[in-house]
Amino acid sequence: MKTAQEYKDSIREMKPVVYAFGEKVENVVEHPCFSPTLNSIALTYQIAGEKENENIMTVKSPITGKMINRFLHINKSPEDLMKRCELSKFLTPFHGACVGARCVGTGALNTLYTITYDIDKKYGTEYHQRFLKFLEYVQNEDLTCSGMVTDAKGDRSLRPSQQADLDVYLHVTEVREDGIIVRGAKAHQSGAALAHFNLVVPTTSMRENEKEFAVAFAVPPNASGIVHIAEAPAPNARRLADSDEMDFGNFEYGVHGSTLVVFNDVYIPKEMVFMCGEYEFAGVMAATFGTFQRLASSGCKSGHCDLTYGAAAVAAEYNGCEKMGHIRDKIVEMSFQSALAFGTAIAAGYKAKVTASGVYIPDDLLVNAAKLQASEACWVASKLATEIVGGIVCTAPSQKDFQNLEIAEYVDKYFKAKADVSTENRVRIARLVEYLVGQGSIVPTESAHGGGPAAVQKLGMRQANNLNYLKGRARKMAGIKK
Repeated sequence: MKTAQEYKDSIREMKPVVYAFGEKVENVVEHPCFSPTLNSIALTYQIAGEKENENIMTVKSPITGKMINRFLHINKSPEDLMKRCELSKFLTPFHGACVGARCVGTGALNTLYTITYDIDKKYGTEYHQRFLKFLEYVQNEDLTCSGMVTDAKGDRSLRPSQQADLDVYLHVTEVREDGIIVRGAKAHQSGAALAHFNLVVPTTSMRENEKEFAVAFAVPPNASGIVHIAEAPAPNARRLADSDEMDFGNFEYGVHGSTLVVFNDVYIPKEMVFMCGEYEFAGVMAATFGTFQRLASSGCKSGHCDLTYGAAAVAAEYNGCEKMGHIRDKIVEMSFQSALAFGTAIAAGYKAKVTASGVYIPDDLLVNAAKLQASEACWVASKLATEIVGGIVCTAPSQKDFQNLEIAEYVDKYFKAKADVSTENRVRIARLVEYLVGQGSIVPTESAHGGGPAAVQKLGMRQANNLNYLKGRARKMAGIKK
């Protein structure tokens, strides 16, 4: 398996076309809007190489017969799914940010394994064998694979084929003997510019007249015709103007690192195409991916909650109020919210169902409930942590204030709390909480939309809650006869 440095060096060599804040990025590895995300992804390599973490970070591949990073593993048992969820929860407190270039890729790999098998079974195509060759390659080389699902979408009231500009949904413009040409864009793509491959799948169901939108493939982020445009939330803008690490809370890792990925007539070789025109499988592919990603996201957001209440507890100690009843109650509430999300996700893995391909998929009802709860837990934790830490979350001084001899004495004196805790440390933990609760990051917002928004989870639960059976049981218990 690769080391963290080998991963970084390999991305440096790829040189994708990337823009951030209106300017072309010459070196994505060292740019302040990407290097923290790169550091987070590099952790998945570093920690996988540590003996004490090999049980959760690595697994023996039935395809290569070698130990591989769990992010590249195909889930062939409920235990695999539960380990995948545990991996997210375990890893998040190390980085406090996003490893989407690996996390989302796991869901895409498992989805493509499953659905290419189904397509081949119906049509006698060779997508599954193509995918197996690709999978063996990325496992042997320990490559980072991001998942790409969300299209730009344009007018949400219209279907892909009804859009004024068809490019708002990624689509095939030409089919050749040796491959296809695609045009369009994928939006909000976590870590896409920092991956070795981007795995593209449809974002919704398609109709017979929308075959050109029913496409799935693998492509490197530096392929000719691909342009990445970086996300630009306010915290990223701060990084362009300020390099004082104390001011960020999570300086080393704290950038989400997503891009709008534009495909300008990009050539995809035939061996990298895993669906092309089989429109009836587009919706199934999107839904299957969502199920896998909600399991991973629930574990991840539980990990964010854990880190948040850990930081809030440190801040309470520094303020001298850690023994107050309402403070303890708030921390217990945060841990409860986190445990509820994680436990439901683990149950979704435990109650998984096996597909014809042999891949296990999380239980629909439980995994959607887990994702709903995980998002709620992040928002609740953000509110409670803010209440615990106090107004300093909004009003903390900057590193330059500590360094200015004219005001440093006042800053140190009036922002101090407990006598045995330095003012700098109090400000540092306040900055971390500022980051975790969403003033210095996109963490809570991403928790709501990553893996699909709440409306999608509620739809999934409505379809899986066995309501008609339960209505029948209720009628019978009440003595109602038709």
